[in-house]
Amino acid sequence: MTLPANIGFELKTVSLPIASITARGALPAEVRKSRKYRQIAASIAYVGLVEPLVVSPVADGTYLLLDGAIRLDILKERNEVEVRCILSTDDEGYTYNKRVNQLSNIGEHYMILKALSNGVSEQDISVSLSVDVETIRRKRSMLDGICKEVVELLTNRRVAVQTYGILRKMKPIGQIQAAERMIHANAYSTRMAKALLTITKPELLVTPEKVSRSSPGSGAKLEVLQQESEALLTDLKQVEESYATQALDLTLGLGYVERLVTNPRVAKYLAKYHAELLNQFNKLLGEKAEEMSRTIAHPIDKNVKAVRSVAKKAAEVA
Repeated sequence: MTLPANIGFELKTVSLPIASITARGALPAEVRKSRKYRQIAASIAYVGLVEPLVVSPVADGTYLLLDGAIRLDILKERNEVEVRCILSTDDEGYTYNKRVNQLSNIGEHYMILKALSNGVSEQDISVSLSVDVETIRRKRSMLDGICKEVVELLTNRRVAVQTYGILRKMKPIGQIQAAERMIHANAYSTRMAKALLTITKPELLVTPEKVSRSSPGSGAKLEVLQQESEALLTDLKQVEESYATQALDLTLGLGYVERLVTNPRVAKYLAKYHAELLNQFNKLLGEKAEEMSRTIAHPIDKNVKAVRSVAKKAAEVA
């Protein structure tokens, strides 16, 4: 029977004197110089405290800070007297914001659109986030001209804002191909996007660009790289599709061999009439099993490295 989980904090926030809250340690000087610190300070100054501090009661009306060291430091610098807090029922802070998923640029884009639709101006958003208005405008229009399939592929990935500007130069099919290649190579930088743009076929570009003739044979090299990139992507997909089946076959095969050699009667028979075969089975179960698993996984790593190599070559040619 599963026991019910106990809530580790009070459900209502309380207002506490800042002087009664003690942090676990002093905030490092480099943190105060960071961009994150400036953004939080700007947000508190313009919007107010959004997320309450998390504290645990100690004794005599004092509290130990579990989460919110930067916010507390900023509030002290602003000479604030009280702050909203969540009261924890214990003194451990592991569960509070210790594993945070970073917001992707697409997530920021939708948040900005939501704020604008609610009547918040670009200037207000830029002040609260401690960035310039131009940055807000770039993120607001970041997905203009990007097809919905690419948005779905890259939603939870940390893709540079400038990368979407490069993808916008491609037609939807080209954008999807480029996004898939970035995912397979696990590289989402502007440089990677430029390299993929270089090896994209002219018919997949919104405005086909003339090939640079700065070096002899550039056009032929780019054509070869385009063909090589397409072949590598096809091979990679085939390896990924067959990997699960091969891994399952290997596991089942090794399991069957293990059952054979651990059966006393079978082992005795093999030892008497097929000693060499028994020796090979034992070697397979011992040192070869792990090696075979690596052999199956190896083509994926090899193809991913190859995709990155093609992109690098394309950047050099361009």
